[in-house]
Amino acid sequence: MKKLLNVVRGLMLAITHIKVFPQDRFRGKRIAIVGPASSAFKTGNGAYIDGFDIVVRVNKSALTVDAGKHAADIGERTDVLFHCFLENMHSGGGKLDFDMYSRQGIQAVINPRYEWTGLRNSFNFYKKYLMPQRTYVLSRKLYKDIGRSLGQYRPTTGYSALCALLESDFSELYITGFTFFKTAYGDGYRDDMQQAQQARDFMISVGLHNPDKEYEEFKKRLARHAGKDVRMDAELRAIMSTQ
Repeated sequence: MKKLLNVVRGLMLAITHIKVFPQDRFRGKRIAIVGPASSAFKTGNGAYIDGFDIVVRVNKSALTVDAGKHAADIGERTDVLFHCFLENMHSGGGKLDFDMYSRQGIQAVINPRYEWTGLRNSFNFYKKYLMPQRTYVLSRKLYKDIGRSLGQYRPTTGYSALCALLESDFSELYITGFTFFKTAYGDGYRDDMQQAQQARDFMISVGLHNPDKEYEEFKKRLARHAGKDVRMDAELRAIMSTQ
């Protein structure tokens, strides 16, 4: 009976507390998105990142920030967190810790996946914690647009975040820590994968994502938005310039 009651409570919380993220919150803003790849580390760019109007991170990056060991490189601020709402530490986004998010000043936690399995993950969060916490999804139209060109593959959380930002009306977008699994993860994210091939093998083994396809499609998306002020770290610039 208690289990059934929690299902009902969780469903009601999900219905009343999951909202579509308003893309206009990015309008006119200088935005930095910081991924977990090694290219964001050993850069000394922490203060530069924290100087943006909005700092966006993905999945377990909030845990890396909370550890405080790499603030000089990746900064200390997080305003928006894209999270897959799977709490597995190895293959998911880590624990959904809203007390930690509050300490960090995170204003919005977004599960980008506006489709059945993604919404189910958000529902499972409410069922588990019974917490009246506002969370977000991308609009159905935007999420379908992000995933359409990937065919049978599901967009990664990081790719979804990159595309959602690129489709917004920002004034400047700085991208760091994204290499489409062509480099290793940075320290403190998945420390059992310190080689680029390990990161690629892991992502491919999951079977849901295709980092090479995401790379090719993101290049096309960037080309369609060539008039926007998009800046990238040196490693990503080099990767995007290859044929």
